[in-house]
Amino acid sequence: MAQIDTPRVLTPRTRQARASTAVRQAQHRAWNRYDRPSRITGTVILSLFAAVVTVPVIGLTSFTFRSPNGGMTLDHWRALFAGQGSFIVKELRAGLLNSLMLVAVTLLIAFVVIIPAIVLIEVRFPRLHQVMHTLMLLPMAVPAIVLVVGLAPVFSVTTRIFGTNTWSLALAYGILAMPYIYTTLTAGLDGMHAQTLAQTAQSLGASWHRTLLTVLLPCLRRPLVTSTLITTAIVLGEFTISSLLNRVTLQTALIAVGKTDVFLSVIVTLLVLLATFAALYVCGGIGRATAERNRTNHKETP
Repeated sequence: MAQIDTPRVLTPRTRQARASTAVRQAQHRAWNRYDRPSRITGTVILSLFAAVVTVPVIGLTSFTFRSPNGGMTLDHWRALFAGQGSFIVKELRAGLLNSLMLVAVTLLIAFVVIIPAIVLIEVRFPRLHQVMHTLMLLPMAVPAIVLVVGLAPVFSVTTRIFGTNTWSLALAYGILAMPYIYTTLTAGLDGMHAQTLAQTAQSLGASWHRTLLTVLLPCLRRPLVTSTLITTAIVLGEFTISSLLNRVTLQTALIAVGKTDVFLSVIVTLLVLLATFAALYVCGGIGRATAERNRTNHKETP
């Protein structure tokens, strides 16, 4: 006996859902050609960006091989690696070592104080989000010279207790890096539903420290790497605070050396720039490899 197909009755909610889907599909088709630029436009934009990045580097590299009498020479590179001009090399070495020490201390402050405080407030006290947002972004609106004037009483106390050590600049550098660390971490926390993860871990008996170390921070690997690189770049490139407080860092050493031998100053600047690019490339490759490995493991898991 043949079955008679009866028309399916659609409820008003089903009709509304289908109508909304049709509208979204029509809008997607209408704007699809505007979602990404054409190949020519993309090539032009990438070429301009590559030119903006590479032309200064090529200019710096060419300048380091230039001879004062005209032509090209390797004497400036030999002078740097052979240790000629002991005062200049000693000044650059002291500035570089001080800056690397400041990077380590600033990162220690960031990972011990700033990052746990940001995660704690965003996860446990979401009502303080707006206040935290304002306080964390405030250093971006304060000029460096005003920050030095405000921190002068603090540095006078630390000088009496610890002496005029360069590491105390890390207190100011931590304040300078706070806005960038905050924006990077909050983007990662919002994307992974940190409050839900923290509540689930604590409902299973995990303490706050264990939740932070074993649940939240592993999910923030990429924001943490980005914050580390940004903080390192800020410390290595900062000049105003260290100059006003009479501290020897890489930037103040480059200015002092540039008055005596501008070629060595440019060579060190070029080396630091290339090292920064290499660190960014390596960290980006590690992040992509980790993400790909996690996706592969997730697919293989039954």
